[in-house]
Amino acid sequence: MSHDRLERLRQLNRTRFKRHTGIYPETFAEMELVLDQRERSKKKSGRPPALNASEQLLLTLEFWREYRTFAHLGHDWNIHETTVRRTVERVETALIQSGEFRLPGRKSLKQEENVFQIIAVDAAETPCERPTSQQRRWYSGKKKRHTLKTQVVIDVSTRMILCVATAFGSMHDLTLFRQSGVQIHPETALIGDAGYQGIRQHHGHSVTPHKATKKAPLTPEQRQQNRELASTRLRVEHVIRCLKIFRVLKDIYRHRGRRFSLRVNLIAAVCNRSVAGVA
Repeated sequence: MSHDRLERLRQLNRTRFKRHTGIYPETFAEMELVLDQRERSKKKSGRPPALNASEQLLLTLEFWREYRTFAHLGHDWNIHETTVRRTVERVETALIQSGEFRLPGRKSLKQEENVFQIIAVDAAETPCERPTSQQRRWYSGKKKRHTLKTQVVIDVSTRMILCVATAFGSMHDLTLFRQSGVQIHPETALIGDAGYQGIRQHHGHSVTPHKATKKAPLTPEQRQQNRELASTRLRVEHVIRCLKIFRVLKDIYRHRGRRFSLRVNLIAAVCNRSVAGVA
């Protein structure tokens, strides 16, 4: 089955291609190669798929980018919604198992060979449907709704995502950082927002904003330091914005939570390719 939407997509320029899919054509070609290798490695062909590898990839990207229901995507592609779900999960599994779309990981933060100068950490929240049980566990006091929390650690100089971690919405940012098992090289500076007060106990070379109290307002020097820190830390906010271009991480998450972590890791790895492409 051939769909002219794929051919029309290939005719778009680089900027419009990214606006439509969330990735650049070079990244799309790399992902196509992974799926083609998976198809060639199959020992049993079985029933011919309704979509070829390139169309399956485009369908998955549309799911990430637009986060429409499987029923709506199936109507557009003239396939059943169950086939859409299986296709999306099959493509995601193939990409993550290939090893080509993985983050450097927590181990890269403490390597002696490549010591990062400055890294930044921040957490973002994705709204989710109200769970049927343990509702308080997923309720975020900050967002006043049920959410899934994502922690992002980046290299400030390159804006590359180094590692991510996910948790339920009620967990504090600092608690998530401690439980994520992140260990940082002593010479690496770590910056975070006001939600990471006390992180210096975990990593001595850490910087967080000064906080004012009624009895001790901020001095002009402290205000200036906060502004400089915010200017540096702004890069992690830009990276989170790149992640949330994919509406599966921004809109109300409707699917199983155990699949959420896999999608966060995949999309983060894809965003790293986009950052490298811009650089």
